[in-house]
Amino acid sequence: MERHSPGRPLTRGNMRQRALRGLAMIWFAGMVSACTALSDNDALSIYAAPGKYDFLDCQSITSRLAGSTAREAQLKDLIGRANEAAGGAIVSAMVYQDDYNTVRADIRALRKAADDKKCSVQPAPGAR
Repeated sequence: MERHSPGRPLTRGNMRQRALRGLAMIWFAGMVSACTALSDNDALSIYAAPGKYDFLDCQSITSRLAGSTAREAQLKDLIGRANEAAGGAIVSAMVYQDDYNTVRADIRALRKAADDKKCSVQPAPGAR
């Protein structure tokens, strides 16, 4: 069995370096979580494409809205499961949050297009 050296001794410089790394990780996690708290306002959303669904008919809007709503529920479930694990908030923010924000912006744009065309779109259960 091989024996490894015990490593560098813990000195004041090493402790400072570890503390700075810890603070950098906390800062990074805070910045990532701040990015996930973006406003739902269409004017401020970086995910919304104005007029993206203006040329669709009511049937196409309804089918795309159903697909986007299902995708939103799927992503919400994935984010919830990821948040249960240790470090899951960072993973969900890096992996799922961008898609989730995009789908929510698409749903808002689809609902706006449906309202503009006076389409009869049934609201999804629990929709805002």
